[in-house]
Amino acid sequence: MSKLFNFLSKKDIRSASAGSVIIKFGSAFFAFLNAVLLARYMSVADLGYYVLVFTTMTILAVPATMGLPNLLTRYISKYAISEDFALIKGLLIKSNAFVVYSTLIIYAVAFASYFFWWNKYDSVIVETMLYGFLLLPLLGLSALRASALRGMKFVILAELPDTLLRNFWFTCMLMGAVILEFPLNPKVAIIFQIIATGLSFLLGFIFLNRKLLRGLRAIRAQFSNKEWIKQTIPFSINSGIQVVRSKLLNYVLVAFGSVEAVAIFDVAMRGANLVAFTLNALNSAISPFVSTAFEKKNMEYLQRIIRKTGRLIFFFSLPVGLVFIFGGKELVQWVFGSEYDASYIPLVIMCIGQLVSSMAGSVGLLLSMTGNQKVFSNSNLQMLLILLILSVPMVIYLDVTGAAIVISTTLILQNIILLKYVRKHLNINTAII
Repeated sequence: MSKLFNFLSKKDIRSASAGSVIIKFGSAFFAFLNAVLLARYMSVADLGYYVLVFTTMTILAVPATMGLPNLLTRYISKYAISEDFALIKGLLIKSNAFVVYSTLIIYAVAFASYFFWWNKYDSVIVETMLYGFLLLPLLGLSALRASALRGMKFVILAELPDTLLRNFWFTCMLMGAVILEFPLNPKVAIIFQIIATGLSFLLGFIFLNRKLLRGLRAIRAQFSNKEWIKQTIPFSINSGIQVVRSKLLNYVLVAFGSVEAVAIFDVAMRGANLVAFTLNALNSAISPFVSTAFEKKNMEYLQRIIRKTGRLIFFFSLPVGLVFIFGGKELVQWVFGSEYDASYIPLVIMCIGQLVSSMAGSVGLLLSMTGNQKVFSNSNLQMLLILLILSVPMVIYLDVTGAAIVISTTLILQNIILLKYVRKHLNINTAII
């Protein structure tokens, strides 16, 4: 067991990248399997309700964390270079306290709004939402824990609980329900998600305690509140806008389409996310190394990391995208059922967007880890405004296909703009050519 833990604790960039890709691939596999099980054993409407509740909790996790996960990765990596462990302890104390207090405020607002707003909705979504709120502190604190480990370059330990294992445990519970013929509905699915997230949180805390917290016990914390608050603002804007951009269309679809459209869009999005899993995996792996290289002014090494990562991303993304583009129709029918035929065209459109994004490389990560998060946040805000303007008419006239066009258009446009920016101002080329 100790040998396995030591292997998972490797801090070099090759081990981190390989481990992160393997973990993300496994996580994507189980997430896809979970989507299949939910689609097969729940009605289209029930799946739509589940997606809406989980989407709501994901969005509420943004004000609960306010960009602190990215701040932790950047600053813990920075403080580790100079061995400022007192500041690391102070940052951990303040960030965890903030998540607890912000979650309590969200609970208070949700409790007050229940009586004059969302208690009037369908009882299925109301009951599911009530259980869903239990996810909020687990999501927030788990994000902080993962970011702290990532900042210390324990990338595999950071990724393992909240990605691969959480989806694996969720799969086990869904499979158990299917085998035992226990009826699946949105409330049961959310309860399973809470249990899986709770188990992942406990395991992640054990990892963090062994690798960092034990060594900080005898150290007196120091605080740099003004700097942290100043830097948190653009990080919070970035994380918030990115989550809202990816989830907002679910609400537009249910408002101007139907709850079934949410389920169809979710199936297409899950397929497109498989194209992007290498991008997400390698971004998580290289983020502390990018930050360290920039702090040491080693721009040649930084360019080498970014170039090799970009090519790997496209190498793995291209075959997945081509499979969905040319064989996605039959695959969707066989895996999810004929009820989800309408997800094929949106799937193709979003796969094209993800392939273009993979060609541009880790441009957003580069900006975030080199002190240019304000540029990234401004770009995210602009893309959100474009999405807001286009989403309603596109959904009204083209339904799920319109939503896919909007999300892919903004993704491609943003990558082109930011790619030009980093080439001009950082003299770094993130593209594959």
